[in-house]
Amino acid sequence: MKKRSQLKLIVASFLVVITMSISYVYLPPMFADTVYPLKYENWIRQYSTKYGVDPALVAAVIFQESRFNPKAQSPAGAQGLMQFMPGTAATMARETGRANYDIYDPETSIEFGSAHLRDLLVKYNGNLDAALAGYNAGTGNADRWVRLGILDRIPFAETNNYVKKVKNYQSVYAMMYPEQLGIKPPLVVEGQNDTAALRGFVWSQVFSNVFTYFTNRET
Repeated sequence: MKKRSQLKLIVASFLVVITMSISYVYLPPMFADTVYPLKYENWIRQYSTKYGVDPALVAAVIFQESRFNPKAQSPAGAQGLMQFMPGTAATMARETGRANYDIYDPETSIEFGSAHLRDLLVKYNGNLDAALAGYNAGTGNADRWVRLGILDRIPFAETNNYVKKVKNYQSVYAMMYPEQLGIKPPLVVEGQNDTAALRGFVWSQVFSNVFTYFTNRET
């Protein structure tokens, strides 16, 4: 009887390990629609190709800025999917040739955002940290941080976190949606080129966001 119980325990433990292993590989994509949604992928591919930026980066910025809500508004006055202030939006309208534009139109916002990211990456010679800092806090601040050599310790907590989050989300979107974004997995991103570490990050974010999702539903 004791041997039978031990055998059942071994079998149960084996099944748990197998289930966890399968879940480790397949559950992140299953949670993707809720935790890491992807919308407007056709426009993301179109304009990231047009302006020569990584589509996973564009998706990551959208996720961080608005969670893919085209009607998003910030307390500071930023608007749309990729959260443009009116002045910057007007500049991008001139650059992209969209004389009459609606910043809440998803296609318009994605073109403006893709072009703006390209401009920032060109300005900072491909330095992604500087480009993202400029996107979040303005190029005046980013110029100063580059000049002082403190991009690794940006004094603005919001911008410091913003840069880290967007780079992480870029890795997540590259891993979860390579076909939709038209890229070849795995996309190597600075600081996230270890697939195991990346999958671990995805899992931590899944649990964090699922917890937040259900907590918000209860309140």
